[in-house]
Amino acid sequence: MSLRCGVRDDETAVSGTTRPPAPGLRLCIIGGLTVWRDGQLLPAREVGSRKARTLLAVLAVRSPKFVGVDLLTEALWPENPPRRPAQEMATLVSRLRASLGKDVAEGGRTGYRLGSHAWVDLWDADDLLQKARAQANGGEPAESLKTLRGALALLDKGSVLDGFPEASWLARANMHHLLLLQQTRRATAETALRIGDLPFARDVAEQAAYDDPFDEVDVRLLMRVHAAAGEIGRALMVYERLRDRLATELGADPAHETRQLHLQLLRLGAAPAPATSATRAPILDGLTCAMDHNIIWADAVRWAAADG
Repeated sequence: MSLRCGVRDDETAVSGTTRPPAPGLRLCIIGGLTVWRDGQLLPAREVGSRKARTLLAVLAVRSPKFVGVDLLTEALWPENPPRRPAQEMATLVSRLRASLGKDVAEGGRTGYRLGSHAWVDLWDADDLLQKARAQANGGEPAESLKTLRGALALLDKGSVLDGFPEASWLARANMHHLLLLQQTRRATAETALRIGDLPFARDVAEQAAYDDPFDEVDVRLLMRVHAAAGEIGRALMVYERLRDRLATELGADPAHETRQLHLQLLRLGAAPAPATSATRAPILDGLTCAMDHNIIWADAVRWAAADG
């Protein structure tokens, strides 16, 4: 079962209130930093000082990697580092351990890593996307969509660590989040389309195309969703908007794959409409671009695992 910050998908009460999550340390870094300990949401003052919370945020973003003292010093004191940063850092870690438990951080004066038992929403969403991919490849589209919904609930809440000052370590995390959100939206819309949940597929595909109107993979996916719903006119309108935008702002034409889909939709619009979703399925398969499928289900690359 997937987890959003502070609540399981199956723990939302009818009244709209939520029960606390499973025990342990849970860090939510998407949309800001929130910290849960043993089912309790901790106020910022109980987590620690601003420096201590920044240290915790850096460890969460870089988890599970070891973070050297030099990078931590740059993150905590970008302009005026103390004479003995390792000693100051050890004090901050000691205070975090006092407030959050001894397992919050591992390491010593050369650097630290987030405790191995801590949960971080960004990396859980990453894992959920890979799980959904395996479920889709294993012929379990309904389970895959359920998993993708959990990942999307984690990711679609804003940028990483809203309210923190801009920094190189944070910029990399935000780039990963944007790529992961884009890929999760695509996989969610594609899977919902495949199992016939067209309203949900349309909502997700429209949001993806709205956020990046020049991304033709997202635009083609939205066109296919409209076509699957029998909305050929809307699918063609999506293409026309893309073509006009590319011509006006970039002086370019749509990609070959997008133009081919447009031609297929024109032919489909001239043909008698299929009577049922079952008879529409072969047509939908004919509109599927193999390249798009590979892009949508490509392995998500977790930068923290590859970065030195």
